[in-house]
Amino acid sequence: CRTPLAFTARLLPHGARRTAHRGNVPRSSVRTVVMASTSTTTLVTPKWVKDNLADIHVVDASWHMPALKRSAVDEFKAKRIPGAKFFDIDGVSDGANPAPHMLPSTQGMRAALHALGLNDDKAVVLYDNDGMFSVARAWWMFRVFGRDNVFVLDGGAPAYEAAGFTMELDGDVAAVDASAQACQDAMKGEKGSDFRGEREFLVKSMDDVIKNIDASTFQVVDARGQARFRGEAAEPRAGVRSGHIPGSRNVFFGDLLNSNKTFKTKDEIRAIFVSNGVDLSGDKPIVCSCGTGVTACILALALDTIGNPNAAVYDGSWSEYGADEGAPIAVGEA
Repeated sequence: CRTPLAFTARLLPHGARRTAHRGNVPRSSVRTVVMASTSTTTLVTPKWVKDNLADIHVVDASWHMPALKRSAVDEFKAKRIPGAKFFDIDGVSDGANPAPHMLPSTQGMRAALHALGLNDDKAVVLYDNDGMFSVARAWWMFRVFGRDNVFVLDGGAPAYEAAGFTMELDGDVAAVDASAQACQDAMKGEKGSDFRGEREFLVKSMDDVIKNIDASTFQVVDARGQARFRGEAAEPRAGVRSGHIPGSRNVFFGDLLNSNKTFKTKDEIRAIFVSNGVDLSGDKPIVCSCGTGVTACILALALDTIGNPNAAVYDGSWSEYGADEGAPIAVGEA
């Protein structure tokens, strides 16, 4: 069983792990991990959540593709895990950026967490209504901005209900726009986001990705479906070209999930990455990309579950890259 201190060390960048002894880990960091030490992995089960409801923060991080015409807010108001709060990945973002849900500034993220009462030492469990979709983005955001004791309910709300546990229905709920409003208020007057947050090694920019085409210092893994990756299908966003970043690999995020939207086994996940040409040895860092920075985080979370916790995400992803006429693109197989 992983010790609390070892769990802290697992979250540090490779070069910093040697400093993760008790003299170098902040007191609060040790305490938060100890409080959540009943789970030794990022993914938690419905039973774990149910058994620990009194001692954790539960957060609904649902977001749906606009074409689906679903309202995550309305769904939250109608039904949620007891005591859950709502975190809006679209609202907690850099509103000055034309791309959707790009990372906010550090001040914006801190304000959002404070508005939800998440500024204490309690562990946070995130979930969504799809099972495994936008919740991965929220998990990555929390990590970027320095929050360690954050877990993800594998299979989300559907798994919680399927396990026979009671959902909270209708009634009064905390202000669902609290996180978004606090973030936007905190970012008023800012000219743009200092989006790298406290762990900039988890975030890559378009400039980083373009430089890497020749330098090849890290692997880029694209979570989009094969047709979009190969340039055989049109992109859903207007003005975005089809294709992929030269040199990138393709691992469709859906291949990592079971039919009930829980993650496949660790061995299956490893095999999927390796069969698509991804080096999991740790010798070459991994950067995940997708359409708008959501499903890339599913890849990052999958990598975390198999012992590769420091995969970065290209925040702008293809919606930014493909819209830049000057950026080189490739089509066809990886």
